[in-house]
Amino acid sequence: MSEAPIKIMVVDDTEVNVRIIQKFLEPKGYELICAYNGRESIDKFRQNRPDIILMDVMMPDMTGYEATTEIKKLMGSTWVPILFLSAKTEIEDQIQGLEVGGDDYLTKPVDLNMLRSKLRAVMRIVEMQRKLDDANKKISAFADQYREEMRLAKELVERMSSLVNFDKKGKNKLFLEAVDEISGDIVFNYQCEHSDKQYYMLADATGHGLTAAISLLPLSQAFNLAASQCLPLVDMLNMLNDQLHTMLPADRFVAASLAVVDEAKKTIEIWNGSNPAPRIIDKTDGKIITNSESHFCLGVVDSKTFSPKISVYNYVNPCEVVFFSDGVIDAKNANDEAFGTKGIDKSLANYKTNSSFFKQLLENLNKFREDARKVDDICILSISCT
Repeated sequence: MSEAPIKIMVVDDTEVNVRIIQKFLEPKGYELICAYNGRESIDKFRQNRPDIILMDVMMPDMTGYEATTEIKKLMGSTWVPILFLSAKTEIEDQIQGLEVGGDDYLTKPVDLNMLRSKLRAVMRIVEMQRKLDDANKKISAFADQYREEMRLAKELVERMSSLVNFDKKGKNKLFLEAVDEISGDIVFNYQCEHSDKQYYMLADATGHGLTAAISLLPLSQAFNLAASQCLPLVDMLNMLNDQLHTMLPADRFVAASLAVVDEAKKTIEIWNGSNPAPRIIDKTDGKIITNSESHFCLGVVDSKTFSPKISVYNYVNPCEVVFFSDGVIDAKNANDEAFGTKGIDKSLANYKTNSSFFKQLLENLNKFREDARKVDDICILSISCT
């Protein structure tokens, strides 16, 4: 809390009255600001922002009531108590003082002991307000720091992932929606320079927001290193799992779906670790292949228990490979019903040959959710194999 002395502004057109109050209060540790008319009190308020105001009523040019009305406009959300000190003793005068924004009314000649008691009473509120102001400043500073950290973290995650230059050819599609400012779902892709292999990974870390995104940091370097060396998918999986198992706490892990597409050999290699089952759709005859085999999330078990077993699919016709995070099946509608695998199957049933399953699924999902609240990060990745 601020240790600055309490500032009291005394407003009175009679200098003797001001000096009496000044001599009475200054020895008690108050900082006195003196104004000798209503207009001056407004200027002094702007310049000094006093904590308490003692306001005379009958002053030339501008009355204490008029000055109080203007000062109240300048206060904003901060409350500054105003005590009227006036020779006007009628009840109507006191009511008017309270109605224009005064907080108390003392008649002249002012009993200094009564004034001291009144100040003590409002002082308790002033001290509480100071504490509140200090707390608000700390909260505001924390919020500014949080926003800056989130901005940097979000930029880091985007640079770490493939969202900046996800698909230069425009063949693949990606939908990513975060519950918080930063998504715990992320997509990586890498075109191997020494072959026709294209590497893809959709990763979904435990939790939401920044804490989830941090769990994805070890994946970035390992994925790009393995893909740049055109490692077999099995070797990449072992590397990723070892990296996460070593670095992440026991309660943190990453669900992931990985694919390696080799358009020269017309093969699709897929591994799925606890994400919803990927779908492969033949865009010529509409045949749907569901990769039902699922393994542990990356980072859960050690290398002895981890299974890098992959599924290999050969294709002749153009096809679409679709990965999902579990935010798709967990999405809720207004009735708190989950989209589920039924929603995916319904989208497949509405799918037409040579159209886009990604587009159909996204339309159905958005129609299902409408204005319902978000419950999880959602990521859908569509890979076009031609």
